[in-house]
Amino acid sequence: MIAWLETLPPFWAGVVVIGGFVVSTLVMGYLVGALTPLEIRTAHNDRAGFILAVSGVIYAVLLAFVAIGVWQRFQEAQARNFREAGSISAVYRGSESFRTSTTLRANLRAYVRSVIEDEWPLMHRGGRSQRSEALSEALDRDVRRLPVTSAQAQNVQAEMLSAMDAALMDRETRLTFDLRGINGTLWVVLIAGGYLTVAFTYLFGFDRRIMQQLMIGGLSLMIGLMLFLIVAMDYPYRGSITVQPEAFRSLLDSFNAVGR
Repeated sequence: MIAWLETLPPFWAGVVVIGGFVVSTLVMGYLVGALTPLEIRTAHNDRAGFILAVSGVIYAVLLAFVAIGVWQRFQEAQARNFREAGSISAVYRGSESFRTSTTLRANLRAYVRSVIEDEWPLMHRGGRSQRSEALSEALDRDVRRLPVTSAQAQNVQAEMLSAMDAALMDRETRLTFDLRGINGTLWVVLIAGGYLTVAFTYLFGFDRRIMQQLMIGGLSLMIGLMLFLIVAMDYPYRGSITVQPEAFRSLLDSFNAVGR
């Protein structure tokens, strides 16, 4: 179910998550209000309010903990992209010290373009580009086989090898980042906790039904928004909100600037 939601565009994913949660809680609230005598609910308003405050705080802490964790993973994925791009840039600049720089730089450009045009769309579906894979391995071999004719060139090659190793490690991390997400048990706790928190509002007695529906709807909307945010950002490369290849697009621009 969660995997299906992550394949939807952001608007429709929001409609399903937020709208579904709000509508279902409002229907449940209406049924409880219609089937439970108002006098019984009104008599327990004070006690229900105290329990709602305690349970609400517990659920808010859990929701915030999960949301912050998801956001940190999203930020880490972005940082990894820029680090990978920075390592490739170091290889590109270092290649100037060798007579085969034209070929190596052309291959670096081809690799970056393949990441943007081929690999990124595949990552949205949990895949990886075989073309980008082959180009990255070829680049690593090219850097290792650079013609070293002096001690200075050897030092430059060592720096390029270190940068290439770092780029390959960050690439592998990028491709495996979406293999893990929020545990299924935690999703059950989040959804069940949201319904239980809203359910406590059903115990209050309201003189006017519309006020009860407005309060339940407002609380449900807030919880639904948070759940949507978590769903959308759970997988940085294939959710409703995804990391974009801006680091690699910027890298192509820097290649052009160096070429000039």
